[in-house]
Amino acid sequence: MRNRYPKLFQFLGCYFHQDWMCDSSDPDGIIKTYIADSAPQNIKIIKEEISTLLAMNLDEANLREFIMDKMPCNYCYWLDWESAEAWLNHILEILSSDNADLDEC
Repeated sequence: MRNRYPKLFQFLGCYFHQDWMCDSSDPDGIIKTYIADSAPQNIKIIKEEISTLLAMNLDEANLREFIMDKMPCNYCYWLDWESAEAWLNHILEILSSDNADLDEC
């Protein structure tokens, strides 16, 4: 999976690592840190990877397994969101709202 979703793998592993709460008390803060640290082209790619993943229409159990086991994510999104799909869509919203000009890249 790492090879199919390299930017998502890097994002979840590097930003939602086991000590992510030391970097921000808010998951949205982690996403905004990623935006600040990343080139516009990389943000565009991660949006495409998340969209591709969501288009697979995986059920919650399979999507959770993908995020938590196949990706190196250590954020228990289900404590804050009703589903992985909702959380991933939220990430897309933040990436899009903070970077509206990325579609021109």
